[in-house]
Amino acid sequence: MNTLVLSIIFFILYIITKLLLSSSVYLDSKSIQLNPKFWSIIIILLPNYIGFVFYLIIRTITLNKTFDKGEKNMNIFKKKKSIIVILAISILTLGTSYYCLGKYFDDIKSSKYSTYEDAISMIKHGWIPYNMPKTATEIYEIHNIDTNIGNGMFKLSKKDSKDFYAKLVPINKTEILNLKSIKSKWWNEQKIKNNVKNNLLLAGKDNDFIYAIDLDGTVYFWINH
Repeated sequence: MNTLVLSIIFFILYIITKLLLSSSVYLDSKSIQLNPKFWSIIIILLPNYIGFVFYLIIRTITLNKTFDKGEKNMNIFKKKKSIIVILAISILTLGTSYYCLGKYFDDIKSSKYSTYEDAISMIKHGWIPYNMPKTATEIYEIHNIDTNIGNGMFKLSKKDSKDFYAKLVPINKTEILNLKSIKSKWWNEQKIKNNVKNNLLLAGKDNDFIYAIDLDGTVYFWINH
């Protein structure tokens, strides 16, 4: 399970605990004659715990005005334990979600090169095809070092793109349609896969990469697991 999935799971848990916190605030505010619907909605709508902080301030002011010292202390501690437990779990799940999300993006690396010579280091690391023609230009790649998912593109002349395709093993286009890729501003996955579906790109592979080739010169590639 990669860190992006974990971050989503923990964020869902955070949402659940925030709903529980809202429910506890609803009951607590009702017991001290504040507007329970208003405060439960505020807890949910305001980001993170801003709504809860506001509620604590208003709650404290209300208790100071309404109760004597003994009654105030009894009311403060009446629901304190459940709220603190829910709040602690909520903070933990949100923090874990942010941590996993940050780690996921730390694992994603992207690079751009003008020529084959500029890209040699990435070719050696296996993120760019080793058999990419030396005439390639406008080379883009993006990869995740945790999941080993990677994709990219480069440009060739019409002649070189035909020669390059001739060296590949032809594959069924469904192999490409099922591939995972990493989003980037230069990578239009929907357009690429639509062109594959409509047979506007040629599909092929070698031992390490899968390719979709526009014979006008653009070559798209994915790491072949």
